[in-house]
Amino acid sequence: MKKLLPYLLTILIAVLAGGGSAIGVMKVMGGGSGIKAAEMGGGHGAAPAKHEAKKADVKKIYFADLSDITVSVPPQPGAAATSYVSFSVKFSTEDQSALLAFAELQPIIKSAIITRLMNETTQSLQDQRNRVDLSKSCLTIVNTVMARDGSFSSPNPFNAAYITNLVTQD
Repeated sequence: MKKLLPYLLTILIAVLAGGGSAIGVMKVMGGGSGIKAAEMGGGHGAAPAKHEAKKADVKKIYFADLSDITVSVPPQPGAAATSYVSFSVKFSTEDQSALLAFAELQPIIKSAIITRLMNETTQSLQDQRNRVDLSKSCLTIVNTVMARDGSFSSPNPFNAAYITNLVTQD
């Protein structure tokens, strides 16, 4: 019996130490202890509150749609306009009031974009760099029209243009 006592004592100490460590970890991690993160005075429990504050600062994105523009274009420079391009673009903004102004000015914006598209060819629209330039150009057009014709108070209410449809047909 005297030989078993040190072994039993060692096992008992290991079990108690292991259980105590598990309870300590649960308190630090905030699980199962009944202690709220605010009561812990910082440490690991304070991180979720900061993360939640960052989520509240995220602004909602709104989209204005300009779709189903069809224009005849030449297949290559110097040729007659015998090809067609079907084009749609969406503009993003964080200002919901920009959507109303966009809707009111849509005919002017659409006309300017049609004019821009008529300067393209089906060959040029197949080049990725030209599509990026076209997207930037459309964004400039919408912001210019909004500032000039809509007297929109904030400069550049739209921050990005996304081509959502670009189909060419010979």
